[in-house]
Amino acid sequence: MTTHQMFTLWWHEPWVRNLVLLLTPVGIIDGVFTILLFNEMGPGFEFNPLVQMALHSEWWIVWFFIDAISFFLFILMAGSYYLHTRNSLVNNRTGLVSGLVALRVALAAHNVIRYFGVFPAVFGGFMFGSITFVVMDSLLDRTNDVSWEGFKQWWKHRSDRRHDQQLVKKAKRIERGAESEMDEKIAKEIDKEISKSDEIKGPRISKVWRKRAAYILGAIALFIFMPYFLVFLGEVSGVSAFTDIYGPLVFWNNLSAPAFLIGFISICVFTAGIMYLVLRSFEVEEGAW
Repeated sequence: MTTHQMFTLWWHEPWVRNLVLLLTPVGIIDGVFTILLFNEMGPGFEFNPLVQMALHSEWWIVWFFIDAISFFLFILMAGSYYLHTRNSLVNNRTGLVSGLVALRVALAAHNVIRYFGVFPAVFGGFMFGSITFVVMDSLLDRTNDVSWEGFKQWWKHRSDRRHDQQLVKKAKRIERGAESEMDEKIAKEIDKEISKSDEIKGPRISKVWRKRAAYILGAIALFIFMPYFLVFLGEVSGVSAFTDIYGPLVFWNNLSAPAFLIGFISICVFTAGIMYLVLRSFEVEEGAW
């Protein structure tokens, strides 16, 4: 791919052009809310030392334009790279491109949510990043173009298939209505056998449901107990007292580092326990669905 194709190929395909223009404001939004959070929360908010240095200096506006334009150039080249390699016999790197775009969207969403304080910023950034990765990976994995005509053909094919399934079900119901008396007797005998087997399985099913309820209640109990354990851990390690004295910002030092690691490991253990109990409730033999 030549340099001219790298910067111009994305414009020739309408849906790729619209996708690039749709993602362009992400860099601007990320830069704006990074500056707002830096002014509101101070340098402790930003972990990148280069960004801290740029925002502390008089050249912060230059960093803002570089941050916004660089993301636009990246998605521009990503769109051109996709069009150049989508029909190639060699595997392309569109999955990596989708991951980088999703990471930038996740960081921008994190900054926006953290500034407004609507809900946990880490969770919101992860959610938006995951959705972006799934959508981008599915789009960049296509070998044909996205168009309104293609969508209408897909919808028509799906509607026709559903109509055919309804006709097949209707034909089967008509065939069932025309069964002979012998078939009805056989069906009654089968129903009797099934009812007898259900009577035998009754106690076993109730036992399965008891196990199921116990696993789910155990998972709920772990989920409720986890924040209380973390508060207890903060009291024991002294991080809560440190926060009461120095404010909500906990810096990485000899006191906070071990408590953070222990808390992180505890969250992983609680999460693993909750997942284990939920999965146990879905097992076939041991007890559940």
